Order: sequence, then structure tokens, then C-alpha cells
Amino acid sequence: MKKGAKWSGLEDKAFGFIKIPPRSTKPRDQGITVVADKGLGLNQLEDLCNLAGDYIDWLKIGISAPRIYSRQHLSDKIKICHQHHVKAFFAGDVTEMAVMQGVIGQYFQEALDLGADGVEISTAQVYMDLAEKGLLVGKAVKTGLKVFAEVGKKGLGGWSVPPNYINKEIQTLKDAGAYKIVIQGEGVVEDVKEINEKPLFEIAAKHDIKDFIFQAKDNRAHVWLIKNFGLEVNMDIETNQVVNVELCRRGIRTRGLFGLISSVKE
Repeated sequence: MKKGAKWSGLEDKAFGFIKIPPRSTKPRDQGITVVADKGLGLNQLEDLCNLAGDYIDWLKIGISAPRIYSRQHLSDKIKICHQHHVKAFFAGDVTEMAVMQGVIGQYFQEALDLGADGVEISTAQVYMDLAEKGLLVGKAVKTGLKVFAEVGKKGLGGWSVPPNYINKEIQTLKDAGAYKIVIQGEGVVEDVKEINEKPLFEIAAKHDIKDFIFQAKDNRAHVWLIKNFGLEVNMDIETNQVVNVELCRRGIRTRGLFGLISSVKE
């Protein structure tokens, strides 16, 4: 947590006399909530930000959809985010397309022109050696974009790689200047019968947990991550999960967490 970070128990909200665990306020570097935009209209985004903008840090404009939107729509979407002190970045799907077609420089420039604050760099569906991936992160950082660098591949076998290599990949991406490391959820907390705890604990034991954003589209993941890594764990969630996740962070929603989340911050 950055020195001097402000904490709030939401005393300014309704029923502020009811005490709940405080957590950091925006702008924050830990306790980040990333929301995946998979086709929100402008009015839907405005409604979401009016309702829960205080609890959203980044909007991830995803699933390759930016390629079929107008520039005006994307620019307006990002402006709405900024009006609510929410930052925006483009998901790795579009980045991977730009890499494969050799237009990565144009991609970074258009992201900047549209007002985006960052991009995600992933190799979830393409293959690239680690040195090249590190160079790609460095190129994006030099443009002024914040880089969310993803580790892991889609599919249940994506986490069969030995931990030593995962740690090497994480360190390479951090050294290249990545803002946060995104942990691919499939095979760990998504599309699994039980949460695959081992790689999560191995990462937490080796690195500072604040450097990671955990994909957590499965509701079970929210509870597990908060129980094990604390209320200030960074998560990448769906638009319809924002309120529930904030309630979980405050210990006032989910069975198994209700009233159990604590903080010594003032």
C-alpha cells in the first residue's frame, strides 16, 4: 500500500453509523477492482458508474469487441469512465491480433488517441517466447500506457507449467515495467470443480500480492481470494458482480465471510 493511502469505512454513505471494515479509497494501487466490459452500451456504463463507480478502478474493454465499435463509441465510453474516476484499458484479445498482424505500434497509438489509460498484453491464444513478451511490455510502457501483463493460458492445461518458469515469467514482465500481472483464471478459479489452490499460494509465497490482479469471474473465487489474501486483493470481475464483491470485501454479504473481515487501519 502506498504511504499515505486513505482509508474509508463509508461513513458518508447511507446508514454510516453502522461500522464496517474500512478499505483504501481511490485512487488506489491495491484493492483494485477491474470490471470486464463485454458489450456495455453507454447508458449501461453510465448507470453502472452512478451506482458503483466508487468501487470500480478500471474498465477492461474486452472480447475483441473494440474492433467492431466506432472510434466515437470507444472515445465516449472512456470519457464516461474518466468522469467517474475510473480508468480504462483494452483487453489482450485485441493486442494479440495486433501482434499477429505486425501492427502493434499503430495499435498502441490508437489506444492513446482514444483516451485509453492502458492495454493488456497476453499470450493466452498465441505463442510468443518470454523475451519477446518482455520487449512488447517495454514498448507499451514507453508510450505512457499502463500495462496489464497476463500470465497463464486459456484452458485447463494452462497451469501445467512448472512453478519456477511461472515465477521467471512474472519477474521478467515486472522488470519490463508491467503495472500489474494478471493471473489467468481458467484452470485455477474458473471452469474447475474445485479451486486449484497450489499455483495461487506458490505465487503469493514468492511475490508481493499487490502486484497481481486475479481473474475471478466465478463467485467462489471472490470468497477464496478475500479469505486467503485479504480484503485488498485485486480482482478482475464481471459487471454484475461489482456490488457483491464490494460487500464481500466489507464482510457484510457472503456466508463464511459475514462479519469476519477485519482491518486494523483507521
